[in-house]
Amino acid sequence: MSDISHPQHSSSSTPTKNTSTDIVLWKYDNPYANYKHDPERIFLLNGYTLRIHQKLNKIVNITQNTGNLVWDGAYILSKYISYHLLNDFTFRENFHEFKDTAPQTSVHKIRFLELGSGCGLVGLSAWILGGYVVCSELPGEEFEHTKLNIESNVKSILYQQEERSKLEFNPKNKNDLNVKHEKLDIKLCNENITVYPLNWEELPQEFPHLSPFDIILASEIFYLPHFYIPLIKMIKYFSHPITDNFKEKKGLKKTLVLGIYKNRGLGESAFFDIANKFGKMKVIWIDNHWMINEFNNFNNFQEYKMFWLIPF
Repeated sequence: MSDISHPQHSSSSTPTKNTSTDIVLWKYDNPYANYKHDPERIFLLNGYTLRIHQKLNKIVNITQNTGNLVWDGAYILSKYISYHLLNDFTFRENFHEFKDTAPQTSVHKIRFLELGSGCGLVGLSAWILGGYVVCSELPGEEFEHTKLNIESNVKSILYQQEERSKLEFNPKNKNDLNVKHEKLDIKLCNENITVYPLNWEELPQEFPHLSPFDIILASEIFYLPHFYIPLIKMIKYFSHPITDNFKEKKGLKKTLVLGIYKNRGLGESAFFDIANKFGKMKVIWIDNHWMINEFNNFNNFQEYKMFWLIPF
């Protein structure tokens, strides 16, 4: 089953055609399937149907209301998590215990923190993979929007999981046997995903969730330079501690950052210089040729950069 964004047929909104300067997934870039600006977008991840609500009542640009819509980078990162993460070389080198399968118990689950969750698609993909996930967003309307999407989709996905279980025990036909989880036989539960209000410029005094985290997710959040240093501080705050003899002790846990950004010419590369100098993290670029089939132009996929940040 492929990952696509479907039209919401009951929607009364008119799809907006993209201009030649937009870089969008080819599946959305046609007059029949370009539903980027519908109030609800439907995605398929690992066989589950997700309905993502978008807020269309306010202007969205890089300085305001960025979490109101699903960005293309969020879709790409969600697909990478769902279908490529467990086979990623950097992941397998750093998470030996999770090489062949996602963890089954809460004690050994991969702990994800997403910074700037927006509509929640990326965090939901990590949860569907079998992780323990905390989605974070600014307090206020932004947080409530993220919470709405997480809670409504978790409820829907758990219902879908229950229906699949019934079919597996009592299939009506051979096709029904194919509705099980496409990659992993994972028992999802709502205790393993939550939403937390987080202001990047204020380190939390208390944090009521499991931390530190194994992987911090960063989907298209590197576009305002004055946030670069606060972001590094936030990443370090939620990371496994690094000691002086860290390099000598093999097997110690460390926190990796998995992210994506689009090169918009806003000085994004400066973030990685700051991460290296002040955060003691090196960047490893992810080969993005797997994205080629997602775009309507062979060269467009190069606009998006996927990366790991690893402490040293």
